[in-house]
This record gives sequence, C-alpha cells and structure tokens, in this order.
Amino acid sequence: MEGKQSLPDNLADGRKQAWNSPSSTNTTMENGMDAHMNGETNGHGSAVNGAENVNGVVQMDYNTDFPTLPDAPATTAAIHVPKKPATVWKRPNLAAKAVTITFRLASDERSNKVKSFGNTSEEHKKAQNIASQTGTRIELSESKDGELTVVVKGDRAKVEDARARLVRDLQTQATRELDIPKDHHRHLIGKEGGLLRQLEQETNCRIVIPGRDTDSQTIKITGPREGIERAVAHIKSVSDRESKLATEHIHCSKQLYPFIRGPFNENVDRLTSETGAKINIPPPSANNEVIVITGEKEGVLRAAAEIKKIIQSKKDVTSITFQIARTQHRYIIGQQRSGIHEILKQTGVVVEVPSEESNSDMITLIGEANKLATALPLVVERASSVITQQIPAPTWLHKHLIGPKGATLASIVPNRANVQIDFDDKGIIFFEGAPQEVKEAQNALAAQVARLQCEMAIEKVKVHPSLHRHVIGRGGSLISKIKDQTGVQINIPNENTNSDEIVVEGKKEGVTKAVAEIKAIATKIENEKSRDIIVPQRLHKLIIGAKGEKLLKVRDAHPNVSVVFPDPKEKSDIINIRGEKTEVDAVYKKLSAMAKELAESNHQQTVAVFKEFLKHIIGKGGATIRKIRDETETRIDLPEIGSGEDKILVTGKQENVAKAVQQLNKIQEELASIVEKVLEIPQKVQARLLGNGRRLIFNIEEECGGVHIRFPAEKSDSTKVTVRGPTDDVDKAVKLLTALAKDKEQNLLEETVKAKPEFHRFLIGKGGAKISKIRENFDVRVMFPRESDIDKDLIHLLGKKEDVLKVKAELEEAIRQLEETVEQKIDIDPKHHRHFLSHSASVVREIQEQNGGVIISFPNRQAESSAVTLKGSKQCVESAKARLEEIVEDMEKQVRIQVSIPAQHHRSLLSGRGQKIHEIQSRFNVQIRFPERRDESTDDEEANLVSISGRDTKVEEAKEALLALVPISRSIDIPVDMHRSLIGRGGESVRKLMQDYDVNVAIPKDNQSTEIVVTGQADNVESALEALREKLAEYELQAEDRKLKAFQLTIDIPNEYHTKVIGARGATVNALREKYGVQISLPRGEEKSDQIIIQGYEEKARECAAEIEGMISELRSLFTQDISLDARFHPRLIGARGKNLKKVMEDYRVEIRLPRGGAEDPNLVVVSGKDENDVYDCIDYLRAQEEEYLLESVERTQYLSPRHQDNRSAPAPSTVQISGAPWQLDIGSSEQPALSVEPGDLAVAGNQLQLFLPATHLTTPPSSLFLRPPLGFLG
Repeated sequence: MEGKQSLPDNLADGRKQAWNSPSSTNTTMENGMDAHMNGETNGHGSAVNGAENVNGVVQMDYNTDFPTLPDAPATTAAIHVPKKPATVWKRPNLAAKAVTITFRLASDERSNKVKSFGNTSEEHKKAQNIASQTGTRIELSESKDGELTVVVKGDRAKVEDARARLVRDLQTQATRELDIPKDHHRHLIGKEGGLLRQLEQETNCRIVIPGRDTDSQTIKITGPREGIERAVAHIKSVSDRESKLATEHIHCSKQLYPFIRGPFNENVDRLTSETGAKINIPPPSANNEVIVITGEKEGVLRAAAEIKKIIQSKKDVTSITFQIARTQHRYIIGQQRSGIHEILKQTGVVVEVPSEESNSDMITLIGEANKLATALPLVVERASSVITQQIPAPTWLHKHLIGPKGATLASIVPNRANVQIDFDDKGIIFFEGAPQEVKEAQNALAAQVARLQCEMAIEKVKVHPSLHRHVIGRGGSLISKIKDQTGVQINIPNENTNSDEIVVEGKKEGVTKAVAEIKAIATKIENEKSRDIIVPQRLHKLIIGAKGEKLLKVRDAHPNVSVVFPDPKEKSDIINIRGEKTEVDAVYKKLSAMAKELAESNHQQTVAVFKEFLKHIIGKGGATIRKIRDETETRIDLPEIGSGEDKILVTGKQENVAKAVQQLNKIQEELASIVEKVLEIPQKVQARLLGNGRRLIFNIEEECGGVHIRFPAEKSDSTKVTVRGPTDDVDKAVKLLTALAKDKEQNLLEETVKAKPEFHRFLIGKGGAKISKIRENFDVRVMFPRESDIDKDLIHLLGKKEDVLKVKAELEEAIRQLEETVEQKIDIDPKHHRHFLSHSASVVREIQEQNGGVIISFPNRQAESSAVTLKGSKQCVESAKARLEEIVEDMEKQVRIQVSIPAQHHRSLLSGRGQKIHEIQSRFNVQIRFPERRDESTDDEEANLVSISGRDTKVEEAKEALLALVPISRSIDIPVDMHRSLIGRGGESVRKLMQDYDVNVAIPKDNQSTEIVVTGQADNVESALEALREKLAEYELQAEDRKLKAFQLTIDIPNEYHTKVIGARGATVNALREKYGVQISLPRGEEKSDQIIIQGYEEKARECAAEIEGMISELRSLFTQDISLDARFHPRLIGARGKNLKKVMEDYRVEIRLPRGGAEDPNLVVVSGKDENDVYDCIDYLRAQEEEYLLESVERTQYLSPRHQDNRSAPAPSTVQISGAPWQLDIGSSEQPALSVEPGDLAVAGNQLQLFLPATHLTTPPSSLFLRPPLGFLG
C-alpha cells in the first residue's frame, strides 16, 4: 500500500479515505507546500477533471471526486493502523495540588489577528511552547465572536507562571505613560527592586522607571489593558500617600541634643505622642548635627516648632570642665545613665562623660551659668560616694586567699561585709566600696599576696596524656611518693580532657624538685624505644662496611642509639635498634634506606655453566666478562679454578642481573655444540635412581661436566630420560646411567657411613684423589652430602654388595684414625703471633675450619714463648701444622716494593669497585696500596707510587700484572669524511667499539683533525686499532661505489603527469626506486616545476628514465576528451576514499583526471582511454550521473524558502469548494457564514470546505489531491 495515506479514525462517518499520488509523496496544506496536479488547466488554471468552475470557484463533490478505496484482496496484507492505547486520550488524574484557571481574551484584545485552524495557528504554537516550558496543560477555544477562552491546568505556581506568559504573548499589548514625582520613585522600586518586580508580576506588565541620573519623571507601563489599569491605580495610590507626608530638617549643635531629648527622653516621647511625627536625633558618636522629623505635615510642623523653641532657649548655655578619675565615672553615669538624667532633671544641666574608648578623665557640665554651681556638687558627690581599687594576684593564689568556705578571706579582711571583693580569672582582685573600707581591705590582701608569692610557687609540666599513668605509678604509688618527699600538690588532668598539663604547686623548693622528677620520668619513658628491622643476613656485612666504617658513621651521628646485629651462626635477619626515640627512628630510616639500596643493587642469581666453556666466558685477558660487567653494571663472581664449582654468581640491580644472565647464557649457546640424547629406563628403576633426594643424579651431573638430566613427571607412564649438554659429557652420562639402571635391576646395595663434615675433605683427598682411587679399585659410587642436604654427616655408598662392604670398612677405618686425638707443638716467632691473633683471630679460625676443627693454642703474650700447640686428629693436626708453617714462611720472605704509575691512571685502575686490583691480590696473594687521592695536576712523585707487599716470588708477578693494566694511548689517521659513520647515530657505533674492546676512543670535534686517539690497556688498544683499520679498509672500498651512485639525471615530465609517476600512495615511484636502486625526486608542494631528478648508477638511472618516459608516452597516446561536470558533483563521483572513481575507471577502462584546487575551471574533467568508444561511454555515464545528482539537488531544495522573491504579479486566486465531506456533517447549518480567508487558507461555508489557492497551483486533478481536515474541525 505504498504511497497511500489514511484519514484520521475520528472522522464523523468513520470512513477512511486515501488517494494515490503519482510521485509516491503526500502533500498537505499544513506545511504550506504546493499541491502538484497532473491534469490540463484552462486559462485561469482551473481543473477540468471532474470539477466544475463556476464564476472562478472550483466546485468539488467529496463522494465523486474522492472515491473510497476498493477492499484489499484476501492475500494482500492490509494496512495495519495500530490502535492507540485507551489511556492516551484520557485526562490524567491530577493530584490534590493541581488547579485549573480559565480566562478569556476578547476578539479585539487578541494580539494575533490572522485566523487559522487547528494547531497551525500562531496562538496555538505559543501556547504549546509555554506549556512545555512551564509543565502545564493549556487548552484554547475560540467562540464565534472571536473571543478566545484559555484553560490552564497544573500546579498552582506553574499555572500562575503560564497564565502570566500567555497574557503577555496572546493579549494585545498597550503602553501608557504616567508622570510621578521623582522623589516618589524609590517607594515604587523598593529595596533592590523588590516592590517593582512584585508589581510587574501581579499586573503582567513591563514598568520602566527612569534612572536617577535623568531628569525625567515619566513612568512607562507596557502590557494588557487590565494590567495597565491595575498598575496605574497602585502607582497613583503610592504617590498620593507619599504626597501627604512631610520631612523637616533642623540644624542643631550636638551639645544641645540632651536638652531636646529632656530627662529620661521625656521631651521626644511627648512630642511623638502629641504630633504623631517621628523625630530622629543622631547619636552622640555621629558627626551629623541635623535632626530629622518625618510624618504628616501638620504634626511635623508642630514638632519642629517646639524643637526650635527649645534650641532658641538654650542658645546662651555655657560649660565648665573638671577632672574626676575614670574609675569613678560609672558612678556619675549610674545604671542606664540614670545618674546623668537625674542631675539634668534636678538642675537643668547636662553632664558629659568621656566614652570608654577615650583615656580622658575630664567631666563637662553644660547649662545656664547660674545652674552650673548647683550641678557641680551633685556630680562630685556621686563620683566620691564609691571607689574601686584593684591589686594583682595570680589565680592559683585565689584559693589560698579565700580558704574553705571563705574562712581565710574573712580572717584577712574583718570588714568583709562593707567591701565588695571580686577575684577575677585574669589574676586581679577588685575592691569596691567606701574609700576607707576599701583601703583597709586592699592593704590586708596585698600583704598576704606578697607573703604567699615569696613562699610558694606553681609550675605546669607538659606531659603527653599517654604517659600520665607512668607518672602516677601503680596504684598511685609513684605520684604519692613524690608528694610525700616534696610536700607539694600535684594535679594530673582527667584522661577524658586529653590535657597534657600537670600542675605542681607548693613550696618553691618542693615544686622545683617535683617538676624535675616528673620530667625525668616522662623523658625516660617517652624517649626510650626499641625497634627491629629485617634485613637479609647477606647484606649485614655491607651495612657494617669495611672495618665497621659505615656502622661507625651511624653511631657517631646518633651516639644514644645502639645497633645490634645477630650472630652469623644464628642466620637471623633481625637487626635491633634501641635508644632515644627520635634517634631510633632516624637510624631506622637510614638503615631501611641502606638496606633497600643494597637489596636493589645486590640482587643475586646463579648461572650454571659448563666447565669447558668458562674460559670462553672470561675471554682473552678477561675482556668478555669485563665487557658484560661494564654493560650490565653488575658484579660477576666466577668459580675458582680447580674448585669444581660450575656456577657463576651475578650480583647487582635486578634488571641488570637479568641482562647479565641472558648474555652469559647466550655465550654458552653460541659456543657449545649442545646435544640431547634420550635413553629408556624402566619406571621402577627410575624411582630407585631418584631416591635420597636425587643424590645419585646430582652426583652424575657433577661428574659429567654439569650435564642436565631430566626424568619424566611423577605420574607419567613414560620411560624416556633426557640428557642434555656437550657431546662428550652427554655420552659419559648416558653410559653411567645405562650401567646404573642395569645394576639397579640387579638390586645393588646401598649403605651409609657417618662422618663429621670437617673430616670429608680428608676422606676425599686433594683434588678428589682418594675417592678416585676407591672408584678405580671398587665398583662403588661414593656420594658426599651437599650444602643443601639436611644430613650433612652421612656419606652414601652404592654398588655391588661385596665392594660396598669393603669400601665402607675402609672409610670407617679412615674416620677412626681421624677421630684419634694427638697433640703437637710448633715453634713460631712471637713477632708473628699478632698476625694470627688480630681481627678476632680470623686467620686461626680459618685454619681450624679447613682442618677438621683442630685446636690451635698460642702462648700468652707475657710468657714470651714461641711454642704453639695443635690438638686434634692426626691428619687434621698435620694439615694445620703445614698451613701454619706456610704462612710463617710467607711472612718471613715478605717484601714490599713500589711501582710508579701516573696518578691520572689510578682512578681507571680502581674502577668497578677495584675489581681488577682485587683479582691481582687474590691471584698472587699480595697487598696493593694506592696513595691518597691528590690533585692530578701536581708533579709530586709520591702521588704516583703504588706499593705492593707479599711473597718475594709473587710481588714481581703482581707488579707485571698491575703495569699491564695501566692504560696507554695510540693514534690512528682516519679520513674526516669517515668520522660520521664511525660515530654512528647518537654515538652508537663508537660506543659499541669502546665497550667491545674496553678502550676510550677520542674523535676530534668539528672535523678539525684526522687523528683519532685510542686509550686503554695495551692488548685492548691493539685490538681496537686493528678493528679501526678493518673499518677504514671497508670504507675505502665503499668510497668508489658511493661515487658511482652519485650520478644524477634530470628529465622533463609535464606536471600534470607527475601523479601518474607517483601512483596511488606512492606505489609506482616506490616500485621504480626498488627496481633500479635509484632515488627519484619530484617537485613538492606548490612547486610547479616539470623536472624529475633520478640519482644512482648511471646505467640504472637511464633505464629508469626510459621507463618513465615510456609510461608518459603511453599516456599521451591515449584518446582524451575534456568535459565540463558541475564541481558539486565531483565529491559524489570520487566517493569514499576514491572507491566510486576507481570503479568507474575499471568498468570503462579509462583514466579520469579531476581539476586540482585553485584550477581556473573547477568543472573541467579529462577522460582518457585507449578505446574511443570506452571514453565516450564513460562520458555518457558521467553526464547521466551528473544530471541525476542535479535533479536530486533541485528536489531537495525546491521547498526551501528562496532568498529573492519573484516580483512578477501573481494570477488572481481561485477558490475550491468541497461538499459532502465527513467533517461537514456536524459543523452546523447551511446558514453559517463563510469565513474570510486568504489564498492558501481553508474555510467552511455551510456544508462546504473551501480551499483558496493561486490559480497557477491548480495543475493536479482532484483525484490526486490529498486534503487533511484542520484539527479544529475534528473534535
């Protein structure tokens, strides 16, 4: 049913009418669109299809001209008009607070004179807008005589707001001007314009009152006539009221104000009651000397005359001034100034007393001369009747002066009843009364205060509330003891007050002693603190520092703090800090920071390495391992040669350690020919091999160069065991595993032998000689415990039964011999004893640990004996004795030499925490000492001397090793143009060279010289120079090639073809560059050049130029046509990301070039193609698309209001009358007069609906005209 519309469901006859429109669009008269008609028209434009034109009126019958649609077939889906819910048209239930108001606007009061139907009227639109803004419901109804009835429903406040807006928008606005005196305007405006806003709201008018700066007194009122009348009446009433009032200003001296007021304000009160006027007399503090009288004119005049009379009578008054103490002024003034008023009433004289802020003691009397003498004695009498005195007294003494129930005060001041004594919280005692009585009481209390101040004292001690209980002690014992010993009173505040003040008062000596004791208790408890910090034990030595230097610095900075480290044997991580609170916290903070820094910079990780690759990891002269250390800034500890260890320990920051570990593993992977072999071992045998915590497997891995043996998971059914490592080691491990697996199936015997851990090294023998001998003689595997094993005293034996028993017996015999205790003595010169016993006898302890805990006893220093006793097992004693003799021999043959090394090289030798020096010291067992650091520019030879001390045979070797570390400098000539490539991007290349060879490379700046200086160790410098020579040779070989590639060729290609050379997103030009290995440069931006530059090998450049020229020749050979396409159509032709344009070119096999921005002719489009027919077909397609686009554009814009109206005279309008329509059935009788309408309006006359249109608009037959009845006729 596309293209059809239905009439509303509430038409009178219930029928639904619809018409088909030829253009499948509907035209209504509401929006002012023209009705398009397809039929022929006569000269006046009237329709001829079924409609009759009588005297210029087109008469149409609803039943014939608008036929009912036929019933739809059963198979066709009918139009479904959804029924509106029943609740849509029901009036909503309003709450109790909702109100309804109704008002009417007469026809001549309506602002909109143009009549129209339904909700299209201007009034209806305004009402809808106000309803939406105020949240109310507004209904409009118009009567026959043009009167508009408005019904507003909603909340009271919203309804009032909507009514005011409706009146302003719908009712005719009138303007009226009113002249009101300027001084009345402020009474109309009110405070901050409040009265004016209220009047505007009540009357719905806009009231404009001229500003203060203008002379105009005209008030302009704009609004509805009713509101204007109400506003005018209100303004006139206010003006009339103000006109009856009067104001009188009287200038009067300030000193006469009291005479005008009268005693107790009698004169003003009398005048106000008699005249009704308001009398405003300025206060004495004001600088104003004007009395203002306001009220009705008659009363104001009477009051003014009376006041002027009083002023006239007092014009001859005089004054006298005299001094009275300020403390007595209040007795002259009296309560509520009654004293001054009393004197004024009795004598007619005014008494002026200075204000409290003033420091004056002068009293002034104002009045007639003969009356001043009478007033003066009265003033003096009142001033001297009572005096006030005061003495200072600390508040803590008040209770001692008052005593229990005032007994002490009564005994000190016998005349207490005649004197008012007040104890002030500010530490003052006030006396008030007769002069003699006050003097006696003052003297007595002053003497008592002086005595108490000499004998007693009070002091406040600040102690944190949390410490009060410690001061009190258990059951108050501590505080009671202090009170008894010092005889003082101690007041500790209630804990609920959270006060930190303890008050001590009593005898001075007792107070001083009690305060000192309380402070001592609080300080001790408050400041003492113990705190633990957890730091990994491996960092304890680093925190302590060499010879305790770091810890000593902490203790020197905080002498009241003790730092206790746990015993190394306890393996505890807890460090205890104890001492004064603030210092403990400071030390805790320092140690935490040190521990954090050390933990971050001392993260440790072990790397398992194959022993045979260790030398490759170290590199020539340690170059490789040194490079890794420098690059990763880590400390890498290598296993000692012959130690049997296969793990490298890396220490440093975590991220740096990870980098170092990665590099070490990478070296192994590159060097090793790692193989992996798999052998079959039954599951039950696997369990036997893995017994005792994989002890046997670890032993095999260690014996076979650290190969990795991986067994299947526990619950796996697999029998495959993988062995990974170097080829020879893997073969050896596979052979051992195969033999063991076979032996395990034959039930090999397992036994254990118990031996102290210190005996193990003697059982193993030097370099494992004894164990190797056992394995050669017996088919038995001997497995000693590892450091991680719990049972460190158990040695495991595995092999054939008879062999295991023999080996066990042999080991037990050796253990028995080790356990036999012998005692031997050795003579050591007493001068060497100090070496063994210094540093807590560290050398002796080391020998004991290495030799089974043998006891070594040195003689007492006073004995001057050279005999040293060794006690222990025979082998241990012999081994220890040999070690002692070796050390003594080294000491006796120890020499000290000096080596001259320039001071500027000392820092480089000691870099990396002196690791290079430590290696020499460890390798040759010598001590190397560098001089104190001095200024490197000095020529002092002593600053260059480095001392080496040690065994005579080792010192020379250490000297050679040390001198080998001294850096040297060598130079090499490198062409200036090569420096840039040698440095690399951001110095990357030269930095890598320096890191690889551990040298420093100095390249002259600004290409000043060709000489490059290489500094470092001799071997490293030579290696670096060799690398530079290789780079130089490579650079020279490349120089000729660069010269050949510098050939340039320029070709001229018209600018319009450059886009074809570039291609989509540079695809074409990039393909050419890659194909010929050349650089192609085209003009950029707004440059209009035709030149294209090609740079590369001459042969390749010419081939590339030939291909480009061939490409352009092919383009020029194409058939080309220029067409003009509207520039507005170009975006649609291009499409999103050029998809439409690409599709058109692909479909028609053509090239389409659109004009660039700023082209002279923006409509010019060029179409090129190999086939002339394809070009013309494409052009036809483009023109058709352009025409379709322009038609759509016209259709979209034809209903928009044109900017320029057609000035041609319009034809006379025609009238369309429709009879028999459903909406005419209940309109009224045929006698109803027709409305006056304009072209484009609808009107009803009798049973006819008349449509007024210009004659030129009647171009569509009535059967295709869709008319919707105005909403005003549908209810």
